[in-house]
Amino acid sequence: MTLEAGLVSNFRDPEMGKYAQDINGEVFKVNPSLLARILCRSPRLPLRPDRWLLANSSVRKKALDLLPNGYDCVVTRSQYHSAHLIGLHLKKRFPELPWIACFSDPWSNSDHQKNVPLFSAYSRNLEKKVLANANQLVFPTEGLMLHMTNNDKNLRQKSSIVPHGYDPRLYHDSDELTKKIPANGTTEYCWRIFGSFYGNRQPDILIKALQLINIPKGKKVRIEIYGTAHEKYTELDQFNTKYNDREILYMGQTPHKNALRLMQNSDLLIVVDSTELEQSFYLPSKIIDYFGSGTPVLSICRAGTVENITIANGHHVANIDDTQSISIAMEKAIEREKSQRTRKKAITEYDAHAIGSKFRKIIQSNHQ
Repeated sequence: MTLEAGLVSNFRDPEMGKYAQDINGEVFKVNPSLLARILCRSPRLPLRPDRWLLANSSVRKKALDLLPNGYDCVVTRSQYHSAHLIGLHLKKRFPELPWIACFSDPWSNSDHQKNVPLFSAYSRNLEKKVLANANQLVFPTEGLMLHMTNNDKNLRQKSSIVPHGYDPRLYHDSDELTKKIPANGTTEYCWRIFGSFYGNRQPDILIKALQLINIPKGKKVRIEIYGTAHEKYTELDQFNTKYNDREILYMGQTPHKNALRLMQNSDLLIVVDSTELEQSFYLPSKIIDYFGSGTPVLSICRAGTVENITIANGHHVANIDDTQSISIAMEKAIEREKSQRTRKKAITEYDAHAIGSKFRKIIQSNHQ
């Protein structure tokens, strides 16, 4: 069950909506009241944990209509954290029904949410209730689990680590991929970034690093960014007019399946991680999509989860606090492209079948 398309984002992806329906089961979409829809579209509302809290009464009503149909388990997942308040309500109504709460990001003390007096304190109290009442807690990384359970032994005992995954069926066969060759004979390297910049995750470091790199004569580097718009993108035209051998283009948003095709048809995929923590515990879902594509990956990050899994899977990292480190990593990427490019094998550890198997075991353990 999810909110009606277009409520959380203006961008719609009908293909993935059909994909979800075809997996196994049914997708129920909730359309809250007109007032709730209008308020949920207001990004400056200071509500905590998030403004989609205003749609919860409609979601609760739909969930209560469905539960008599014989469901064995309730699963809530965030972002957005207000979804877990539905699970908390249902757990109070049906205490015997197992509830699994899954988190992809911190709830309180997040780098992309300002502290709002009263609202944030209220939200922290709700977080404690969710963590205490769920039968099982699921996190994508150990670091996030440690952050949210905060040395509470009881919470740790009911916590599991299940990373994000990718579905290999959504990617294209390699023989379906074609690459455009510039007519002027210049060798052009296409590097791509998928995802949005927000909070302390900013595109500035990327622009500074690209200014520093030495690009061999007859070569050109093009960086394409796909995701929601950012105020810094207005400066890209000015940057691009300064150079003939490098450019950064904002490409807007694109449907997920097309994004996967573009990932496969790139020379390099770039991740820019958060700078909130000295030891980052974030696991961006896009890096898992990158691993599934078989394209080389450059992770611009601090020590922590992203650095560890990037190196462990044979890809490349650069220090997000060191522009020189990033530019050197970019130059090495160009050097590697001089030899014949070999695609990496998709990393099966994050295959949807492997991830689904882990999650199924968690569900089964709550029915023993």
